[in-house]
Amino acid sequence: MRPAPLFDICALILFALFARAAHPPFTFSGAVDAFWPWAVGALVGWGIVSVVRPKNDYGEGAIVWPCAIGIGMLLWILVNGHLPHYTFLLVASIMSFLLMFGWRVIAMRRNARGARNASSSRNAGSARPTDNPRPTRRPRRQ
Repeated sequence: MRPAPLFDICALILFALFARAAHPPFTFSGAVDAFWPWAVGALVGWGIVSVVRPKNDYGEGAIVWPCAIGIGMLLWILVNGHLPHYTFLLVASIMSFLLMFGWRVIAMRRNARGARNASSSRNAGSARPTDNPRPTRRPRRQ
């Protein structure tokens, strides 16, 4: 199993915790209420990702994030019985975007750095290119 869905759910948990911390009182049930609509949307997005199979984490995020926002907002409206203030949609969209794409940026930079380090360590110690794939042995000292 890939870790990306788990990281998205963790990002949405943080999103819900930040939301509840900004709007007291902070309760466990309030955090769950702030989490589940967006999580359902993200899970629908991951269902789409499993069919479409984007090339990278950004492509997956470009599917999962709008599903989390769109479906999450629809579920929020159905549960609460009214449209939220536009600032709610704006803040929810920005915060979830930062959290859901933030971990992707960090992961892709770490992967790129790891790939650079691996390629540089393979080339380390070779002062000149050689056609011989096997290293030559030095003669033993007598």
